[in-house]
Amino acid sequence: MRPMRGVLAGAAIGSLLLTACSATQLPPPQAAGPGAIPLAAFDSCDDLLTHLKTEAAEQVTAWGLGPSGPIMFGVEDQAASDGAETSAGGAGAGDSSVSSTNNQVEGVDEADVVKTNGEVIVTSVSGRIRVVDVATAEVVATIPVPGMAEGGAELLLDDDDLVVLASEWGGWAADGAAPAERTTIHRVDLSDPANPEVVGTTRVEGSYRSARMIDGTVRLVLVSQPPGLVFTHPEDGSLSAEAEALEANRQVVADSTIDDWLPHRQPMDGSGTGGTPELLLDCTAIGRPGDFSGFSTVSVVTLDDDGDAAPTSAAGVLADAGTVYASTDRLIVATSPWWMMWADGADEDGPHTDLHSFDISDAGATTYVASGRVDGWLLNQFSLDSADGITRVATTRTPPSAAEPSSSSLVVLTEDGDELVETGRVDGLGATEQIYAVRYLGPELAAVVTFRQTDPLYLIDTSDPSAPRVTGELKIPGYSAYLHPLGEGRLLGIGQDATDEGQTTGLQASLFDIADTSSPQRIGQVTWEHTSSTAEWDHRAFLLWEDRVYLPAETYDWESDTDGTGKPQIGLVTVDLSDGTLTEGPRIDTAGANDAWAGNVIRVLVIGDDLWAVGHSDLFRFDLETLDGGAVAVL
Repeated sequence: MRPMRGVLAGAAIGSLLLTACSATQLPPPQAAGPGAIPLAAFDSCDDLLTHLKTEAAEQVTAWGLGPSGPIMFGVEDQAASDGAETSAGGAGAGDSSVSSTNNQVEGVDEADVVKTNGEVIVTSVSGRIRVVDVATAEVVATIPVPGMAEGGAELLLDDDDLVVLASEWGGWAADGAAPAERTTIHRVDLSDPANPEVVGTTRVEGSYRSARMIDGTVRLVLVSQPPGLVFTHPEDGSLSAEAEALEANRQVVADSTIDDWLPHRQPMDGSGTGGTPELLLDCTAIGRPGDFSGFSTVSVVTLDDDGDAAPTSAAGVLADAGTVYASTDRLIVATSPWWMMWADGADEDGPHTDLHSFDISDAGATTYVASGRVDGWLLNQFSLDSADGITRVATTRTPPSAAEPSSSSLVVLTEDGDELVETGRVDGLGATEQIYAVRYLGPELAAVVTFRQTDPLYLIDTSDPSAPRVTGELKIPGYSAYLHPLGEGRLLGIGQDATDEGQTTGLQASLFDIADTSSPQRIGQVTWEHTSSTAEWDHRAFLLWEDRVYLPAETYDWESDTDGTGKPQIGLVTVDLSDGTLTEGPRIDTAGANDAWAGNVIRVLVIGDDLWAVGHSDLFRFDLETLDGGAVAVL
């Protein structure tokens, strides 16, 4: 069965975000146009409110500012970073015997549901935050997070400093109001793991998207709809009721204040009592793209490395959800008003993506650099790369007309003043197909996978920004959904095998020799029929430790399970890499005794001589050499 990776799945194209330690410097308002799409700044809250009211007066309908008018919701995507450098799921901070999150960029830690410092493992599964003592494999503490939605928290851990970023169930909103969106930020001291101390809590209006940590500084990405607007709707199907509702909603817009449109934050004390809410962002720290991008606010909230849960600064953009790229010195906000494809006056060339680049090399400042525009939409965080003033972006273009096939491109842009100027591009990648994986392999090479029936792996030379070119192409059945550089001209692909007609048949790992970029070759392949892995769509589930790859895996043979009694295989599959070969390693079973799916593995990590697997409700420990072991704790 072919996975659903259509326009909306990759169209996690919406908006994105900046970052922030101080108020972001934004360029003056300019008209949007190809090659120069700067953000417009607001001089004051009155200026911002005037803009919002003017746009809303034109967009409001008898049903408010929802799908009956302009579409204001987006497809959630993960935040991003740079594919040129990777931690390879390897050593943790300062300890070569402890694995870390499989971060996309070395030095840019990604929030995840499991973190370890080698002494404790902290998990966010089953709606609880657990602290596990590594020495005893026992749960020694549960960190209370009031109101946390089921499974709704991610973690960042810097030595004994834990940051919990939790989605909070805010209850049903009033009829006609935007849904209650809440995120809570908890700072926890784990110096005594059995007695964790919550040193600060802040509630924020907005939905959590992702977070990054660089040298202990946390940048949290939120998206919020206007929290204080309550619209009405027609009481019946008559034209008079519709007219009355429209007039009432116009009045709601006219009477609105800045507090109705922007997100707020609220400090919480140790007893759970909230302080006085205040605006999360300064009005002058909010920008807007040259084209209308909706009424939602994307915010980047900064927490200092030695602070509590109180944001030290925040910056934002009027836009919706999307893709964030961050290396150690650049953050790119990629915004795409993809809903306009179905609106009056939609882009005749199909969707486009605006890129806004910010300098984050100074932990105490965020400075606007340049903006640009590319056609098409981004797959995910691996689609972007920026280094030395050069930005590379891989996009898929789906024309509005069904008569014109989709295709993909790799575009190179260069910082020139306040513009990201296109200097070169490669078009026509995978006609009728779309991008399934991207990896930038240093500043001079990119690997792009497209798929519909077969898997063209394209190698693209980007050493000359003015003339990128395809140097080699390899067509094989199936596709890679995640690409992992191994060095020495080797590339590992994790995805699905498929028939010649494009019907997927099961998980596969492929080893590619790309030393000769004119002639890439697959030199190894391991397949598991009727199997899928979380690592196909979440790179944080992938672990490469020494010469072995560990992949969470689920196998179910639906064809042979005619009576519904077949038992799925749940656990880990492994692949051994040695001497330039790829061979299947041992399989590890983690299926629960009563409920096979209870042992479904979410993450894999290594601490010393042990391999740990975190399931939906169980924690497993195995000897790293023999793989003997089993469940040790309930999470």
